[in-house]
Amino acid sequence: MPQPPKGDDPLLRRSEIATLAGVSRPTVTAWEKQELDFPTPRRSSGLDYFRQSEILAWLDQRPVPRRGLAGGEEHGIVYGARARRNMATDIPSHASPGRGPRPKPAVDSPSPDDQRVVQELMGKVVDRVRGAASDIDYLNLLFSLHHLRGVGGLRWTDLLARARRLEGLPAAAELLLDVGKAVDEDMRRVTVDSTMAEALARLEPRTARDLWKVFDGVARLREEMFGLILDEYERRAALGSGEFFTPRAVVRLMTDLACAGFGPGKPSSVYDPFARGGEFLVEAAAAFAGDQDEEPVVTVRAWGQTRRADTWRLANMNLALHGVQPDVELSRAVPWESDARRSAPVPFDIVLTNPPFNMKDSVAHERERGRWPYGPPPADNDNFAYVQHALSMVGEGGRVGIIMPNKAGNSGHRAEQEIRKKLVEDGVVDCIIALPEKLFTGTSVPVSVWLLRHPGSPCDQVLFLDASKLGTKSGPRRVLGKGEIQSLLGAYAACRAGDRQPAALDMKAGMDSVPSALVSRQELLARNCSLNPIEHIQVGHSQEDSEGALANGWDRLDELKGRLLRAQRATAELPYMGLRESPTHRDDHPGPPVPLVALCEIKAGPSFSRLGAAQRTADGDVPVVFPRHLKDGRISDARNVLVSGETAHRLSAFSLEEGDIVCIRSGAIGAPALVRGKQAGWLMSPNVIRLRVKDQDAVLPEYLLYCLCREEAVSWMRDRAASTAAPSLRTESLGLLQVHLPPLSEQRAIAKTLVGLDELECLHQEFAAVLRQTRTSLTDVLTRPRTEPGPPPRPGTFTAQVMRHQLRFEKDDRL
Repeated sequence: MPQPPKGDDPLLRRSEIATLAGVSRPTVTAWEKQELDFPTPRRSSGLDYFRQSEILAWLDQRPVPRRGLAGGEEHGIVYGARARRNMATDIPSHASPGRGPRPKPAVDSPSPDDQRVVQELMGKVVDRVRGAASDIDYLNLLFSLHHLRGVGGLRWTDLLARARRLEGLPAAAELLLDVGKAVDEDMRRVTVDSTMAEALARLEPRTARDLWKVFDGVARLREEMFGLILDEYERRAALGSGEFFTPRAVVRLMTDLACAGFGPGKPSSVYDPFARGGEFLVEAAAAFAGDQDEEPVVTVRAWGQTRRADTWRLANMNLALHGVQPDVELSRAVPWESDARRSAPVPFDIVLTNPPFNMKDSVAHERERGRWPYGPPPADNDNFAYVQHALSMVGEGGRVGIIMPNKAGNSGHRAEQEIRKKLVEDGVVDCIIALPEKLFTGTSVPVSVWLLRHPGSPCDQVLFLDASKLGTKSGPRRVLGKGEIQSLLGAYAACRAGDRQPAALDMKAGMDSVPSALVSRQELLARNCSLNPIEHIQVGHSQEDSEGALANGWDRLDELKGRLLRAQRATAELPYMGLRESPTHRDDHPGPPVPLVALCEIKAGPSFSRLGAAQRTADGDVPVVFPRHLKDGRISDARNVLVSGETAHRLSAFSLEEGDIVCIRSGAIGAPALVRGKQAGWLMSPNVIRLRVKDQDAVLPEYLLYCLCREEAVSWMRDRAASTAAPSLRTESLGLLQVHLPPLSEQRAIAKTLVGLDELECLHQEFAAVLRQTRTSLTDVLTRPRTEPGPPPRPGTFTAQVMRHQLRFEKDDRL
């Protein structure tokens, strides 16, 4: 990991000021007391610090008296010149922002080992180390150790060695204090007033060994895990919508969208008015340097503001660890009422932010304070205040990416309607993307990404993309995968390449189809300037699309009818199908029932510690089978829960093979399912049990599956599961289930017939689903307003089509 870059405006103690100016320490104290314009100190951890830039500006106005001249100095020299000379010779120079280590993005998919270590660090050891302190204080310890490990050097080696040989709690307390002081000193060198020493002093580890476990865990982390720890920080801090961090996939999407269209060397500056954990600043700085040579050729400027002290500290540490000059400002005022424009290096190339939003339809009066070129927003709703502030901070050709609640796109408040109208008229609205629900921990409010332009480069059409159905479930949240992000970026790039309607675009191979609509400014003004993607994508669904879907529906019905007829005839030839009474005649009477354990190897899934939430990833390669994937004797698509190939290899003892039977272990006990060929290599979850037939010359897996799917067998398993303290089916209990085994030839005949009936049922279900879709398409064609002149649809078309199909079915074996 690279060493954090040193800032170009570090914090100085009074003794350091004296060294720079070439005076005694008491002289600095005298200046401070006697000179009214002497810079004001900033207090941190009980000590005073001064910004170097303010000190130099003050020294530039103060000549060195004749009696104080040093050798070689001429009369009239100012203390500022002397200080700069001393900075160049005696004090190591500070790297400029963006000229140090190359900024690097956050890790999207941490390795399973790193996930496991973080999971251990968030386990029982939390309570054993924090004592009466808060979870946040403990997490500050993790951030501090992770920072020191990233910096490396003898200091980290010494701290780790001290932790290894700790004896007694006094030594542990002293070590914690030294860790906090080391981090505070590093942060002050990059102009951040840190108070980690105070936070770590509140920790009360039970034993020295408990503290060593934390040091050892951090030392074993192999990658940049700041983001993974931030996720846990967010969960434990119970942050609301004003403080939760932005998911990394959304950060990557917004950054790539905002950076699209810039030429070489651009963009090079980014601003976030609500910086949270600094995730947008980190990603943007890494994107700026991503296409450059080994040594960056542009100066990266990343500046932000935040209103919460603990996330402000974390944001700056996050930037430092990723090779970005920390420059997040703590401000109690909202950004448009602060001195942001005066203190910030404006204008910026891009602004990226996820501000706290308000869902209320405000009835308050419009606010008076602030500059509002598109109209004053409601006084109790900051949604459009952040939009206008962000636009005011970008220069010509700049872009703004901002997360907004869907409600802001179509709210009925008069002031917000007027602001949307002026935004559309000015051509600053570029693209709106509706995101899936439950992406964020702190809120379930549906949100969208708004991509805006500087008004100097307006666009005539607004692209709307509907990503609300994308993402996979991961615990209580949904996660966007890399492929889905690329689909959205591809749809945007393809559309903006020629401002063509999305329906005419050919998506790249492997990309998912993204519902979209390209709407002109005139159309938006006619539709009350709604910026809700769902409304426009539904309106943009053309009559030609509906008629095409209808024609395709009739073709699919014809094709399925043929398949149904063939399946019906094949089913009629299966064994036992000619019997109208119970098939009591059997070739041979089966022998005594056999316990399941004699027929199968029975294995439960891995423990949650080996295959829990930390091991799952939206970008994995191997699906994991959970009870919810077992339905009607089949395993449905389990690709919404994935693990990496490395994890699957480590848990290969729990992989599935073709012919295995999967039973539910815990939860609502239902019928088991058979593993088919395409599912070989998938993994069992902790909630299931695998049955693997020992000898397929004695029992067929298909026959055994139907035996276990009988209502009596399922009821038997439910009863055994309910008899435990926590409802769960044990492998030993399942092994006692009795199964009747006829001869192998009869097993084949039974399995063949039941499989044939299952296939016929599936075809009927598919036919019914296509019939419903066709009816929906026809309803759309018959009832939608016609936008082009033409003859009305012929009456009775749907009825006539259905009657024709019905007559064909009655003619062909009464299907």
